[in-house]
Amino acid sequence: MDLMNGFLDIFQPSILWLLLAGTAVGILFGAIPGLSAFTCMAIMLPLTFSMEPLQGICFLLAIYVGGCSGGLISAILLGIPGTPSSIATCFDGYPMAQKGQARRALGTGVVFSFVGGTISAIVLVFLAPIIAQFALKFSPYEYFTVILFALTTVASLSEGSIVKGLLSCLLGISFAFVGIDKLSAYTRYTMGVHDLANGFNLVPLLIGVFAVSQILENAASRKYAKASEKSGPSQKDLMKTEKVKGFGLSWKEFFYQMRNAIPCGAIGLVIGILPGIGGNVSNLMAYAYCKNRSKTPEKFGTGFIDGIVASETANNATVGGALIVLLTLGIPGDNATAMMLAGFQLHGIAPGPLLFRTNAEMIYAIFAAFLFANLAMLIIEFFGLPVFIKMLSVPGSYLLPAVIAFCFVGSFCANNRVFDIFVMILFGLIGFIMKRFGFPLAPLVVGFILAPMLEENLRRSLMRTEGSLIPILQSPIAVVFLLLTLVTVILTIRKELKNYRQSKAQAAAA
Repeated sequence: MDLMNGFLDIFQPSILWLLLAGTAVGILFGAIPGLSAFTCMAIMLPLTFSMEPLQGICFLLAIYVGGCSGGLISAILLGIPGTPSSIATCFDGYPMAQKGQARRALGTGVVFSFVGGTISAIVLVFLAPIIAQFALKFSPYEYFTVILFALTTVASLSEGSIVKGLLSCLLGISFAFVGIDKLSAYTRYTMGVHDLANGFNLVPLLIGVFAVSQILENAASRKYAKASEKSGPSQKDLMKTEKVKGFGLSWKEFFYQMRNAIPCGAIGLVIGILPGIGGNVSNLMAYAYCKNRSKTPEKFGTGFIDGIVASETANNATVGGALIVLLTLGIPGDNATAMMLAGFQLHGIAPGPLLFRTNAEMIYAIFAAFLFANLAMLIIEFFGLPVFIKMLSVPGSYLLPAVIAFCFVGSFCANNRVFDIFVMILFGLIGFIMKRFGFPLAPLVVGFILAPMLEENLRRSLMRTEGSLIPILQSPIAVVFLLLTLVTVILTIRKELKNYRQSKAQAAAA
């Protein structure tokens, strides 16, 4: 019944239009190599200022869903994953396109992107309220340990070493301390700059770290030029080599592939719930799972449809898993959900267990919007493939100026201050330098967003215990999360030491 009310809330012309537009824009950004869902969300975030809260959240959610699936288009046609979530799609999608089965490969990817998203949406609807009820029992002790666990997990499971991940996370936390302390009203680390009294604004920081750094990276490595050179007339030839009906997949094949789709959807869900991993890993893990359990593993990588099913089901199922953590605990698990959290904060909404009690209507409207966005993604990708394919051939010299203009306008609109444009440029340079030296960006953003919550709950806990940490250790839930934090760090260090010894042995042997 609550879900039906959610559908009634989103079945308004303004929201339906935003869901369709957001999905289409997300698919387009996902399809263009070098861009991604969170880049699009960073650029479009300022547009939600003038929207109602539900409209803005639905728009960002639709971009997230569309961007996650859009990467399959360039992965299949060009052999270049539009997003990291579509890396494994290249393994069999591009060989199928070279065999003249591009339409069949695209149709299969679209269908099972929808299947993966639908599986995660169903689990989200039933599982999220249960987790929220459990989380309502949390005191500041438990929240502090949960956030500490999330920060450690994001730092340790991101690309690169745990040292770089932790340093990136600590850098984000340090930026969050700039400005007036909300509890004591003391000004911290502003260096006499009055514009920093309220700290760094989240919008220009996000745009700089993700969008501007990506633009600088693309300009430096000339990815756009390479993608444009590779996407010439050959892609049109690929699309004309076959004639298929519908999605190019019979009902018999569809039901047969569900034996791969269901476990891969479960893998994507679990990976999405774990902070810091996301679709970058889930598509590869699902691909490896299907290959290992297949009776014909030698076919994988040669244009085998099972590989596309595994990758696309898993990476879209990851979206629902990430939303479970965001909506129930208020913790972003990856870059895109960090953008979603920013969208909530811009409209004065704090996602978490209390939101299920105070504003359940919005929660179920978000569930309904997620289901509708997956359906919109299926329809738009099927009918809009020719348009998206043509967009792949647009030279980067035309795309980059448009994206840069969006970045400048979006940063200025955050507070109508030119100062925020300089903040955007500053964090764009920081993000670019971090990428060059192998530091992950997600821990920086997650650290910046979660640091105020971490500090607030720690200080509230110490106020309740008169400065003693002993009562915190007497909470069973807090102890469990502290142990999980410790285990995560130990296992990651152990893994790094193992990799170091292996690389040292290989170097010695060479």
